[in-house]
Amino acid sequence: MGFKLPVVLACCAAACLASIPGCGGLEQAPYDVVVVGDTPSGICAAVAAARKGCRVCLVAEQEHLGGMMASGLGSTDAGRPELIGGLAREVFGRIAGHYEKTYGRASRQFGQCRHGLRFEPHVAEEVFDRLAARPGITVLKGRRFIDCLAADNRITAILLRSRLGGGEQTVYGKFFVDATYTGDFLALAGEPFRTGREDREFFGESMAGHIFQHDKTHLPLPGSTGLGDSLVQAYNYRLCLTDSAGNSAPLPGPVNYDPERYRILYRYLRQKGAASPADFMIFSPLPNRKYDINNWGYCWLSTDLIGGSQAYPEAEARQRQEIEKRHLEHVLGLMRFLRTDPGLPEALRREFARYNPAADEFADNRHLPFQLYVREARRLASYFTFTERDALVDTLKEDAIGMGSYPMDSHATGAWDYGYPFAEGFFILPCRPYQIPYRVMLPRWTRNLLVSACVSASHVAYGTLRMEPVYMIMGQAAGEAAALCIDFNCEADQVPVNILQEKLRESGAILSAAEAIPWPGKPDKPDV
Repeated sequence: MGFKLPVVLACCAAACLASIPGCGGLEQAPYDVVVVGDTPSGICAAVAAARKGCRVCLVAEQEHLGGMMASGLGSTDAGRPELIGGLAREVFGRIAGHYEKTYGRASRQFGQCRHGLRFEPHVAEEVFDRLAARPGITVLKGRRFIDCLAADNRITAILLRSRLGGGEQTVYGKFFVDATYTGDFLALAGEPFRTGREDREFFGESMAGHIFQHDKTHLPLPGSTGLGDSLVQAYNYRLCLTDSAGNSAPLPGPVNYDPERYRILYRYLRQKGAASPADFMIFSPLPNRKYDINNWGYCWLSTDLIGGSQAYPEAEARQRQEIEKRHLEHVLGLMRFLRTDPGLPEALRREFARYNPAADEFADNRHLPFQLYVREARRLASYFTFTERDALVDTLKEDAIGMGSYPMDSHATGAWDYGYPFAEGFFILPCRPYQIPYRVMLPRWTRNLLVSACVSASHVAYGTLRMEPVYMIMGQAAGEAAALCIDFNCEADQVPVNILQEKLRESGAILSAAEAIPWPGKPDKPDV
């Protein structure tokens, strides 16, 4: 496990003012709230604050809004969807509304969308675009956050750089939200953070550290040491494929294809007797004959690039681009191998050859997802850490801002061992419905910052908080809390929680299991 403290404070006012180009000539604090991150969490934070009358700036590194929901993750890990409320429920309702309006309530497309929980990437992007287009929100696309100006434990401005032209601009704000998948903002602001895995004894967690899990009992198997380390769970690209010949685009080939990297699957075939595409990866059906392609945990080599994510959380932009390229090469190489390798059964190759990228998705990116699925990176190290116990036993929280229910879930961190059902580090641990505490979003030192994605949690417990519905729930709470900070002229840790909870409930949030609202569709089972 890595625990990182800043060597110095993020910035000293005088020094940073001199170092940030253009600082002196811009109007102070033109925005009430600045949200960094074009994720669903960030968009919900921006919308929540804007609906309370705040002037909001949403900083988007990508040119396409919506994070992973608009980049291939079309099959939502929802747990008990009746506990999803507020803006998250509105997002899924808008998605369902699209399919009902476009195809009709009796259509196959509407039925397949499961009342919004399964969707095509471009539909999610359109929903988020409309939400962010409301008055009060300025969206800056294609901007990378590179520095901040802070004094007296408060951030006053951030420096952005265009991803295309390289030009820089300074954005001032009264309150800030880090809604990134990587926690870049909180780290540069000088907040301590964790990466990797804690020891089993550190928080008393059954799934912590080095772990091999039994696939039926969910208990650790012999050989699990429970020792912590710096390992990060595996990432992948979530391809959106179709078997519709009329909507197919050519599958791009990898630049450097080495079939030797995939020949472990020969042994997998011999031992498992696998013979269909579903034995190698998850094909989650989406409307209009599309599929969200994900890693299959029982397969010895699937779409995850195990070990390839290790340097990503703290890497510089250029290094991240190289890591992203390796992940994309991995999945494209895997698809070529499964479609063409003469050592595989011909019937299997024919089956895989039926699936190609959907021509109406990611049209400006070779029909491939815009971004890598970063399942875990930095995690805020605050005074309170959400752990396995908080999702299993201590489920009630006085400062609850929403509910979660999906199992704690980590993809592999280590190599495959033939004596175990899953690769090392892979686990799924079912949990009870739990309340999400406001405290997980509170930094230690920065008084006008909230973190709505890379929250304060152990590696094990982050496995349930990292789901997009929960990210959106926390994003809405961050936006509502930021608006209260503006209204009350107070700091993030001074927000009157009872008023925050009242405002959240007024906005449709669900803060306890007793407030559950029936979901029209059926929930999914956890994927492995």
